[in-house]
Amino acid sequence: MELWILLPLISALLMASVNVVDKFFVLEGEDNLDFKSFCLYSGGMQIIIFLLLFLLSPLTLNKLISFDSAIIILSGIFFGLSLIFLVKAMDIEEISRVEPIYLIHTILVPFIGLFYLNENLSFDKYIGIILIFFSSIFASIRWDKNIKAIDKTAISSLIIGGIFFAIASIIIKESIDKNLFTDPQILSLRALGLFFAAGIPFMNKKNFINLSTFFLHKKRGAALFIFETIFPLLSMYLIVVSLNYIEVSIVNSFNGARPIFTILFSIFLVYILQRNTQEKVDPVNIFIKFISGILALLGIILLA
Repeated sequence: MELWILLPLISALLMASVNVVDKFFVLEGEDNLDFKSFCLYSGGMQIIIFLLLFLLSPLTLNKLISFDSAIIILSGIFFGLSLIFLVKAMDIEEISRVEPIYLIHTILVPFIGLFYLNENLSFDKYIGIILIFFSSIFASIRWDKNIKAIDKTAISSLIIGGIFFAIASIIIKESIDKNLFTDPQILSLRALGLFFAAGIPFMNKKNFINLSTFFLHKKRGAALFIFETIFPLLSMYLIVVSLNYIEVSIVNSFNGARPIFTILFSIFLVYILQRNTQEKVDPVNIFIKFISGILALLGIILLA
C-alpha cells in the first residue's frame, strides 16, 4: 500500500494548485468569470473528455446503457453537484478557508464506508475525524478587529458540496471494486455525469459570452485549460488507480491534504502578485489558517 498512497497525495497537490489558480486568475482579476460561467466551462468540457476517453477505451452499446454504467454516471452527477457548490463558495470567500471546510467529505466517507462498504473505523480514525472537524471550525472564522464568521452562504455551500463529494466517492469506489470497467471507461462515464450536472444547466447565451470575453486573454485562457481541464483529469485518474488498491477512506484522507497545500500556495501567491485579493494575510489570520491546516494534517494522518 505504501507506494499507492503517493497517488492521492499527488492528486491533492494538483487539485490544490487548480483551486488556487482558479481563485486568483479566473474568479478574480480582469474580465473574471462568475461561478456560473466557470461551471459552464468546467462541466461543458467534460463531454469532450468523455468522447476522447470513449475513443481510447470504447464501450459496447449494451455496456453503455447498463445499470452499472448508470451508477458511474450517477457518481459523476454527484461530483458535478459538488463542483457547483465548491465554485460558488470559492467565488465569495478566501480559498484558504474554503478548502478546510470542504474537507468535511473526509469525515463523511469513513462513516459511509463503515456501513456501506464494511470498511474499518478505528479509535485513531475517530480522533482524526474530530481534528478535521476542528480544522473546519478554525477555517470558518476570520479576524477583523474581532472574531467573525466567514460568509454563511459559503459555509453552507461547502457543507453541501462535501456531502455530494463523499457520496460520489463511495459510489465510484463500489463501481471500481466490481472490475467491470477499465479505468478510462470509468473516467469517461464519470465525465458524462459531470457534463449532465455542471455543464448542461449553465448553457445559456450570457455564460457563453462571458467565456468568450475571458478567452480573449490568451494566457488566462491557456491557464484555465491546463488547470481546469488537464490537471483535474490527471488528478482523478490517480484517484481511480489508487482506489483499485486502497480503501476509499484512506484514499479520501490522503486526498484531503489539499487544504494544507492550498493555504501555502495562496499565501505565497498573495505576496508574489502584490495586488488586492480577498485573501487575508495579516499575522492573526495567517495564524488561524495555519492552525486549521495543522489540525487537518494531523487528522489526515490519523484517518489514513
